[in-house]
Amino acid sequence: MRVRGNFTMDSSLHTMRRSQRQRHISVLVADKNAHFRETIRRVLSRLGQCVASGEASTVAEVISQVTSTRFDLVLLDIEMVTQDRLAELKRLGQRLPDMKVAVLLSDDTPEYREAVERHGGHFCVAKDSLEDQLPPVLKRAVAS
Repeated sequence: MRVRGNFTMDSSLHTMRRSQRQRHISVLVADKNAHFRETIRRVLSRLGQCVASGEASTVAEVISQVTSTRFDLVLLDIEMVTQDRLAELKRLGQRLPDMKVAVLLSDDTPEYREAVERHGGHFCVAKDSLEDQLPPVLKRAVAS
């Protein structure tokens, strides 16, 4: 592992960054909390080749942006979804099948992660472990 500032970066992310030199990883940051969206943007900035290419604070904004702009990944706060969260996630996946989604979890349990994956979330990232969990998710999102 390498340490850069206050951020720990594993060699797999370093390899990803080398192989993606000419290509930025475009991310839509979707969270109802503006402060947390800023936190995510700062983390993405520290990762180097990652760019927060868009922001959304509602599901309607997510749909609008992913239908008009290509993103490599959508970081989606599951709590932003106001109805039945897992059913809405499944509907989003059916409506936008090419959209890769990493669900941001406040309640990070194995059971909830399994439920998210069953309902169309490709990846899960615990909000309180963002800096540790986001780099491998980005690598898998770009590779898939």
